[in-house]
Amino acid sequence: MAQRGVAGTAPLVPLLLITALGLCRGQQSTVAEEREGTCDLLTGANCKNEVHNPLELFAVQNLVVAGETPLEGSSRPAGPKLWTNITHYSKSGTWVEVWWSNVVNPRLDDLVALYVPADADPRKTAPVKFQFKLLNLRQDVAFMFIRGGLQFPVVTAKSNTVRNTNPNEPLQGHLSLTGKAGQVLVQWATRDTGNPVARWGTKPGHYTHAAPATSVTYTSKELCGPPATGAGWAEPGMLHAAVVSGLEPRQKYYYVFGDEEFGWSEEGSFYGPVPADHRATVRLLAVADMGQAEEDGSNEVSGMLASRNTTGRLAQEVAQGGYDLLMHNGDISYARGYATQWDTFFDQLGPVVRSLPYMTTIGNHERDWPETGDRFPTQYDSGGECGIPYYRHTRMPTRSEDEHWYSFDMGPVHFLQYSTEHEFEPGSAQYKFMKEDLKGVDRSRTPWVVVGGHRPMYVDSTFGWPPDGDQYVATQLRDSLEPLLRKYAVDVTWHGHHHSYQRTCPVLAGQCVGQNADGSAAAPVHLIIGNAGFALSPNTWPQLPEIFEVVKLEYGYLRVTANATHMQHQMVSSSTGELIDEFTLTKPAGWLLSSAAASTVPLLESQGATQGVAARA
Repeated sequence: MAQRGVAGTAPLVPLLLITALGLCRGQQSTVAEEREGTCDLLTGANCKNEVHNPLELFAVQNLVVAGETPLEGSSRPAGPKLWTNITHYSKSGTWVEVWWSNVVNPRLDDLVALYVPADADPRKTAPVKFQFKLLNLRQDVAFMFIRGGLQFPVVTAKSNTVRNTNPNEPLQGHLSLTGKAGQVLVQWATRDTGNPVARWGTKPGHYTHAAPATSVTYTSKELCGPPATGAGWAEPGMLHAAVVSGLEPRQKYYYVFGDEEFGWSEEGSFYGPVPADHRATVRLLAVADMGQAEEDGSNEVSGMLASRNTTGRLAQEVAQGGYDLLMHNGDISYARGYATQWDTFFDQLGPVVRSLPYMTTIGNHERDWPETGDRFPTQYDSGGECGIPYYRHTRMPTRSEDEHWYSFDMGPVHFLQYSTEHEFEPGSAQYKFMKEDLKGVDRSRTPWVVVGGHRPMYVDSTFGWPPDGDQYVATQLRDSLEPLLRKYAVDVTWHGHHHSYQRTCPVLAGQCVGQNADGSAAAPVHLIIGNAGFALSPNTWPQLPEIFEVVKLEYGYLRVTANATHMQHQMVSSSTGELIDEFTLTKPAGWLLSSAAASTVPLLESQGATQGVAARA
């Protein structure tokens, strides 16, 4: 590419082609090195708090504007100049070239950042990202040239405003279940309310049914603290949800969502959900702790880059057909108070969740914030979101907004989803719900029961300190819930939180108990599937604890096939597509809960017994 520029300055180059200036590597900056205690962006050394989201690295509080004069249109001869190849955009995913000149002595910690809205004050607002596939964020945007790295940023130039001419483009489309047979919930986002509708039918382009949507949003005043209420805030738009009903199992439906005035989404398709039925065979996908990463390579100092491999593999699986559901058990987007990260997340996962029902449970990075009703009064893990953006973006079929427990059926499987971030001890509202739900499962229709949450009941981890250490919380979970799991013959649990893949033997009270005479497991198998995208957790014991069959530090996702007598689990590598682990649970045809009562393993009458699990923590 021919270089253009001004004599004595850096060459003029488009950011999408050359990224040496667009990469945020503050730890390589000599200026940063001279400042004692600077946060190391890759290792986390000297960082005040644990870093999960790359936008958390941007020190808005330290930002200054060079000269404190208006930036747009400024004609300072020695300062950088910045402009784009477009003046407006109308479709999410538009690629933008950002050009600059007059950069004297370019450095590795120079960067270009995207801001929304275009008139945002960079001294109060975090950037969206640093290089640029432009998602439709429902507002005008602008770019700024920043020197000094992430910890001591100095805004030296601002681009032209890029006008948004289609702020009501229907985006973030995804499906979920309502807990009622023959229904799917279609969800999406626009800037304004309008008259949102979902339309569907059994032929492409021919929509014979329609359902109006309900719309919600949230304001910064509803959130609990910074950065969600401050530098990370961006208008989320209106979040719509329409119940599509009267669906036949496995019938293919074509659908659009949107508004007669604002316009419609691209056509998608899905299959009618399978109701409770022991005769059915279902195929499922499951993940935890995934997050998101930019397709354009921006924000690359991130612990979530592997999430793109996972979502790419999931999209391939769905495109091949035959899947019924995607489960995601906590730590969803890792937005942690930076609202635009929810847009990035749903854009990345869109090819999957526009075709499959997407069911979730809340994790610490969605919910936890002091004095807001969770069980961890000193944890700031949600970045001030305290569960509100999570719930209103996903709308799981819970009893109320902050009661994150519910259940549903899919073919021969009953799913009970619960929150490890709320009280689960006997006597709590959640415990009562779980007990009544498990008691009421019709095992002749759904012989398999899966319990899903975020923090695990059994974990190979060296972290045991209260109040939120892996082993400390696992002990509390077992003390409270293991008797229920044994009494009602839960088959398997799916958890996350520890960023690894782990599988136990059938385990009860910290001991492997093997199989019943009929070949069914005598206690639940516990899986940790927190390896979907965020940086892996190396804090496992050098020697494999006796109750664990497999512990792997490798990115992947869970693939499950279930019928009346077999439930096959496959952990698939996100990078290679090869199997990391595979096992199958079995039970005889016609199995009922009364069969479990004949097990030689006694029911747990008292709480506690955790020998051989936490002693090594």
